[in-house]
Amino acid sequence: MPEFTHHDLRLLNPSFNSPLVDTLEELSYLRRLAMGGTTPAPIFFQLKEIFHILESLGSARIEGNHTTLSEYVEHKIRADRNGEFDQLKEIANIETAMDYVEKTVKPGGLLTELFIRELHALTVKDLDREGDRNPGAYRTTQVLIAQSKHLPPEAFNVGQYMQELVKFVNQEDPQKYDLMKVALAHHRFGWIHPFSNGNGRVVRLLTYALMMKYGFNVQAGGRILNPTAVFCNDRDKYYEMLGVADTGTDEGLERWCTYVLTGILVELKKVDKLTDFSYLLPKILVPTIHYSVERKLITRLEERVLMLALKAPGGAVKSGDLADAMPDLSAPQRTRRIAKLVKARMLVPTAPKSRIYTAGFANSYLVRGIMRLLTDEGFISNKLIG
Repeated sequence: MPEFTHHDLRLLNPSFNSPLVDTLEELSYLRRLAMGGTTPAPIFFQLKEIFHILESLGSARIEGNHTTLSEYVEHKIRADRNGEFDQLKEIANIETAMDYVEKTVKPGGLLTELFIRELHALTVKDLDREGDRNPGAYRTTQVLIAQSKHLPPEAFNVGQYMQELVKFVNQEDPQKYDLMKVALAHHRFGWIHPFSNGNGRVVRLLTYALMMKYGFNVQAGGRILNPTAVFCNDRDKYYEMLGVADTGTDEGLERWCTYVLTGILVELKKVDKLTDFSYLLPKILVPTIHYSVERKLITRLEERVLMLALKAPGGAVKSGDLADAMPDLSAPQRTRRIAKLVKARMLVPTAPKSRIYTAGFANSYLVRGIMRLLTDEGFISNKLIG
């Protein structure tokens, strides 16, 4: 029978030989490292968009959503929200909430209860199966957590515990504690379980927001960060480790922090690889194009255009230079073909009405190929595919 046991929200002081100390040191180094890399920014931000899809899908699947990556990609390609299934809406809502996080959270800025409640409202909007009758409002009744021996605090104490949590993440502690606070706040939010539904989705968004607040900012340097991948690869392990932290002991909380932060470290190392264009081009982008041609997702002409754009200086090509990829077309025909490629998002203008383009991989048929290659190279779990 689940029971409620209070334990204080606090920072930990692990011993020098703790695995947590080693992980914290390595993460702190990566935070200081300028992860700009050589990958052209327009291509990098397309990859960030793809990783947002993956994070949204992974977060939803932890909660029992059975949508596969291929199903959701097909849905994204069609871009048809009419008659959308509840499980597809759930994933789309997480994407919307992630956009809200990126637009709202600033490095060193304050996170508020209002911000967290807005995350919840965006996440459960218009959902039946995984919705909430009172989006953005704290629960007013007792709840149970599936697969947990922990009983969350009574509803009348939720506001007090959430105030304490917000104060904890905003208080000025030495920088060495920032990353530990990310992991501790993630557990504490789940421990409070402030909403009637959607808590898991919201806490993973909150983790994303905290990473940005503490200096891993996707906007300042264009980094991809997919913290949900830490958890979605092994749903059972995630719940097991939450249970370890629920004990409230220093040892249990330290094991939880090590689990979370080791996963984030692995994700950041993946990001570092994607900033290296000498790796990204031959290992991911070129094979993606070949994969798409072989499966007749794109034409040979489109293959030539994309390869020309990819190998252009800075990853950007002028419209006039694309004539080399379309030698059999007249100038008016090339103009019309380029317009079609832009509409299909296989070519992306570098600015509105610009005639300089980069190769497009997000939200087109190429996204199937790029996700397949990302899976083959270990960036995506096979569990998301199937």
